[in-house]
Amino acid sequence: MWEQFGNMMEMVKKVQQYVSQTEDQLKRERIEASSSDVVKVIVNGQQAVVAIELNAKYLSPDDAVLLQDLLVSTINNALDKSREIHQQAMTKIAGELNLPNIPGLF
Repeated sequence: MWEQFGNMMEMVKKVQQYVSQTEDQLKRERIEASSSDVVKVIVNGQQAVVAIELNAKYLSPDDAVLLQDLLVSTINNALDKSREIHQQAMTKIAGELNLPNIPGLF
């Protein structure tokens, strides 16, 4: 009985290590999304915005509404891509550890 508990604790530690390593890797990952040549947004694999680059030729007051809309759209696009990469990484961990497919596990 105690032996099984010890084996389970080892597996939990292993999962925690894999998740921690993967989270560190995702933090370093850079995902870019752009709206033509107007706006570029860069996020990491943890869905945090790292940088926003604006093309200076579009910075007139008349273009403010357009830029606001493009920023929202571009950031959401970058975050969607980042979530996909994050989910792929978590699925890879589950596969490497032979964990059952439990919805919402990661």
